[in-house]
Amino acid sequence: MSLLSVWGFGATSPVCDVDDIYALLVSVLPTFIAIADRTLNTLPDEDPFTETRKFYIRFKTVVFNLDAVLVLWDPVEPIQKLSTNEADFKKNLMRVLDELENRFVSQSGEEAGTAFRRIGFQRNNDETYPKLRALRRTLPVDNPPSEHFLTDVSCVMRIKNKSVNKQEKLLENIGQALQFFYDLLPLTTDFDSPCPLRFSDYPLKHMRKLTETLFDVVQRNWCCQCPSSTFHVSRKTRLNLTQHQRFEIVPARGQVLSISEARFRVLFPTSSWDLEWQDTEIAVNSRKYEKTEHMEVENGLCGIIQGVKAGIRPRMAIHARKLWQLHADVETNRLFPPQVRDVEFMSLKDLLKPNRSNHRSLMSSIEGKDRLILAFVLATSLLHFFKGPWLEASLSSESICFLVSRRRSSPDITKPYLTTSCSSSPRGALPRGFDLNQPHRFPDILSLGILLLEIARGAPLDIEESQDRCVVALECMDKWAKTCRTGRSSTIHDCLRRTILACIDPREFMDVLHRRSVNAFEVRRYIFERILYPLDYALATTYEIKSNNLHDNISRANEASAMGYFDHQDEDQLEKREAADEWLRHLDGVHDLVYECQDLCEEAVKQATRVKVAVLDTGFQLPEVLQENYESEGRINFQQSDTFVSATKGDATHDWKVDCDGHGSRVGQIILRVAPTADLHVAKVFRTKGDLADPEMAVEVHGRIAEAINRATHEWQVDMIIMCFGFDQLIPLIRKAMDNALLSNKPPLFFAATSNDGAHKRTSWPARDISVIGISSTTGNGDVSSFNPPEKDAHPILYAFGEGVPIEVAASRNPEKLITKYVSGTSYATPVAAGLAANLLGCIRMLVETTLQGEDRALYSHVPRDLEQMRGMLAVLRRHMRREHVCGVKSLLPWDFLKIQLLDNKKILNDVAETLLEV
Repeated sequence: MSLLSVWGFGATSPVCDVDDIYALLVSVLPTFIAIADRTLNTLPDEDPFTETRKFYIRFKTVVFNLDAVLVLWDPVEPIQKLSTNEADFKKNLMRVLDELENRFVSQSGEEAGTAFRRIGFQRNNDETYPKLRALRRTLPVDNPPSEHFLTDVSCVMRIKNKSVNKQEKLLENIGQALQFFYDLLPLTTDFDSPCPLRFSDYPLKHMRKLTETLFDVVQRNWCCQCPSSTFHVSRKTRLNLTQHQRFEIVPARGQVLSISEARFRVLFPTSSWDLEWQDTEIAVNSRKYEKTEHMEVENGLCGIIQGVKAGIRPRMAIHARKLWQLHADVETNRLFPPQVRDVEFMSLKDLLKPNRSNHRSLMSSIEGKDRLILAFVLATSLLHFFKGPWLEASLSSESICFLVSRRRSSPDITKPYLTTSCSSSPRGALPRGFDLNQPHRFPDILSLGILLLEIARGAPLDIEESQDRCVVALECMDKWAKTCRTGRSSTIHDCLRRTILACIDPREFMDVLHRRSVNAFEVRRYIFERILYPLDYALATTYEIKSNNLHDNISRANEASAMGYFDHQDEDQLEKREAADEWLRHLDGVHDLVYECQDLCEEAVKQATRVKVAVLDTGFQLPEVLQENYESEGRINFQQSDTFVSATKGDATHDWKVDCDGHGSRVGQIILRVAPTADLHVAKVFRTKGDLADPEMAVEVHGRIAEAINRATHEWQVDMIIMCFGFDQLIPLIRKAMDNALLSNKPPLFFAATSNDGAHKRTSWPARDISVIGISSTTGNGDVSSFNPPEKDAHPILYAFGEGVPIEVAASRNPEKLITKYVSGTSYATPVAAGLAANLLGCIRMLVETTLQGEDRALYSHVPRDLEQMRGMLAVLRRHMRREHVCGVKSLLPWDFLKIQLLDNKKILNDVAETLLEV
């Protein structure tokens, strides 16, 4: 089969539908404008009023205006709901195309023939408008035509005919078409809107038409009768609302966006009974694939998505309203595999559910910035899908979902999916009549408002069947607004309030959309000005995120030359020191359990069950006598410790056994003291804290940390990585190293300090990352430290003893003598928490290896592996190793659980196993 026939340019003529010829006309008009302009510039200046000049001025004017109407105002949209005008619409498109098709000269002439060959002009007479389509295939895809290209095109067409009558006929036909399209524009009166932008300038208006084309072609080609999963039979799909999508609400200066093509990521359910989704990429009307190998799908979509090997993402293209299969992509980022199990998705409804312990939802702990981005994405999606087939039912918290890595505790909500049914009977247009007792006449807009209100509150709206959704939403909105008046950001609150009210309060659009025959253009204009714009304003003013960069922000935060920090302060309050000493006396009971488990183990088992902990910090250098003790016990792994700080000539401070700051040594000493089950792996990534504070070293420091994470994970194969430092913003290079670590055969648990700046600064990154256990501080008796950041309920933050932590240091006058010093900071709460987790993991490993035989051994063999996962460890720590202080915060106080008395009847092991089964 020839390439042209593969693309529908072969034996049979394609259907000359409105979308097809509209896209053709829009694609070639700029070339005719450019040729007219070029011709005018080459005419002699002697007589500015020649008939030739007058003709080209008139031609350029009418074609330029036609292009403006078709591209900027897009009359295809108002015609879509007016079937009686579709014939006239098509007639006027063809009127212009007929005239332009006749502007080409014969290919037999020498000069023209050479020009035709140079531009690659290949005409296929089996097509409608073969010359214009051949011209379109020669046009550059991403860049404006070059001067050489325009020179050749001017040789192959003659815009001005010798016959005056034919000249007038050309101008008359194009002029009449222009008047027809201009008259189609909705005659709406301007309403009082705070939005300074015009919807007519919105650069993404065309997306609605492209999404409808995507749905229609996919639905037509998915017609298998596979007796398989319910989702496959019911044609469920999940449309990625962010991948390949753009979100600008005004065109950037110098920016040219294609109005006739787009790419989408669509997940299809396979026929497997163990439900799995296959990710695919589908390009709509994209010309870039025309010269590559393709095959028509011909109603065989099911065959493309079934049995695809791991790591392969099928690609397809829609052209001339047909579906074509392309060569597949290989996905190398294992964090986003093309094959996804259904259990790896979490719906918005699940995120909004309150948990049983504190009655707060997971959504309530997610950053306000991410929630605002989600709101903006959903509002943009409604603008594209309004009254289209993708909204088979109104938006709801069940139809919006997110992909959750099984090694992370919560999803990235800035990347939502829309679950819908691509069945042969999608929801049609709403009936003309409606219940006048229902105050809200636009269910989709009301549904968006309810979603935004739920996201803002972090809690669902409970609406009973007997209640009106609009009334419940307004009542809830009033209560939420009152609680937000003293919120952190009045800008976010005001913009969200305006947006949500524009969605749920019928009085907001009563004077705008009050007529009975309101068309889709007017409603979409309302969505743009009253709903989308306030969200865009909030993102720009509060988080300095501009919508034209939002797609980059969502796909990956910009690499930051960010400075970091870690915390430390000496503690001299007697009360806190006494509380610390009491805490350590309780810890002795945990150590008794550890030593009892070790006594049950043979030496080989004891070594095999050790917990390997890597500390990324300033090195490790204890007082000599203390260092010797730990070394003799084998607690410091010399073979698997290293420096990632470059050496300088004549300076040994880069060595990991040298600590010029002391921070890393204090962190390492706390680990060794708290956790007899742990061995220390030192990764020196800073000489001193000054490395973190120096903006000139930021990129180098980020690289050191990323390299240390890679080494600790893949070579040392540690169980835990401790990072007692933080940044104000996410560092993509470090995040990438963490993501790679989570995909390894033995992913480590990450622990990080939340920072010491109290109400002056938010939780630092990486402690606020969803794949990290962030640690804040308490006193020895469990009272919350005043220097913690304010997000006390952020997930997954734990609290541990970090105020007045005792460490051993050498006396200033007698280095051989050790004295006790007390330090405070989330930097010291973090190794305490990691040490307690290491004791738990080490004990479980030893108990499984030494106390179980036969069937019991097989029954509990999964427990250590599950406990090595973040979700498992968090669940057990929260369930069994915390106590609530009178201040209302629960902190890690494990002595009621990790004690010798619970060894009887495998009590500890049973409780851990039961908790893990619930995860």
